Amino acid sequence: MPIAYCEACDWEYRTDDEASAELDQAMIDHHVETGHSVEQRAESDERRPDCELES
Repeated sequence: MPIAYCEACDWEYRTDDEASAELDQAMIDHHVETGHSVEQRAESDERRPDCELES
């Protein structure tokens, strides 16, 4: 499951493997609306190194 996220505002978007165009559009829309750069990961289980799990 691909995932895109923004470190500047904690925006996150997840999608099915088949919906990569949907993810791309969501990333573009977020950048246009906020000016933030968006990171993309191939799999959602990849944890960001600075991200801690909430209990």
